[in-house]
Amino acid sequence: MSHAFAKDSRACAACVSWGGERALSEDNTLVYVARHGVEGECRTASSQDYRRITKGYHTCQAWAPLPLLKKHGGRIGHTPAGHGGGQPVTAAAAHPVAASQPVPATAAFAAAPLDTPVIDAPPPPCRADPIDVEQSPQVRSLYTHWLRLKRKRRMPLAVEIDTAQVRESVPRIALMEPTADGGDFVYKSCGRALQRRLEGRPVTRRVSECHPEQAARRWLSDLRACLESGEPRCLLVRDDPMLPGAKFVELLLPLADEEGGPATRVLAYRHVPGG
Repeated sequence: MSHAFAKDSRACAACVSWGGERALSEDNTLVYVARHGVEGECRTASSQDYRRITKGYHTCQAWAPLPLLKKHGGRIGHTPAGHGGGQPVTAAAAHPVAASQPVPATAAFAAAPLDTPVIDAPPPPCRADPIDVEQSPQVRSLYTHWLRLKRKRRMPLAVEIDTAQVRESVPRIALMEPTADGGDFVYKSCGRALQRRLEGRPVTRRVSECHPEQAARRWLSDLRACLESGEPRCLLVRDDPMLPGAKFVELLLPLADEEGGPATRVLAYRHVPGG
């Protein structure tokens, strides 16, 4: 191995869902690859490069560090040294005009800002498309845990979920319970990565109170579908206000309160940045 990427480099080579050949350093803070331009397949369903071959140095908004890198300080929200933090240098700052040098009237007029009317365009509608859960590495550990508990039953019990077995998923997990009339869902618990994307503490509050109307309507529809069918749902969500201008993977898992009983709750995983 002849090139190393740092734990917070945001490079594909350090991403949990990249399929290229690599190795970790002994202290789990570096990823070694054979060369800087080594290639591998992107396996992040929420990335614009999903199923494409990318270079090891490439990056995208869906980047997430390998678990051991994250454990040793690799963070999604961190900006590596040399990639920001300072003010950009403009041409005017690099070559300042002397105070005594007059500015032509035509240049001053051209530089004057124009009063351009601002049109508030409506945000694009939030939508979610079904995807294959087996092809979504972001949710694989949680889905595998659910299947292991399920065994030959229709679904596992809510009390059987062991968060210690899916520690990496916990910040993005919410336990949802329907209201008595079935018209809404209540947050029974919520991971910190999701809480950072919401206004106020969501626990004990309704979905309709925590999310914009259109996004809440979309999510409630999918939560009901999961509860009524008793089957998992894996979705690629677009244009949700929780992650404006991006997309993320969502996994909905039905849970029961008693053996052989119907689904009474939904364990929701939403792959937004944060930890």
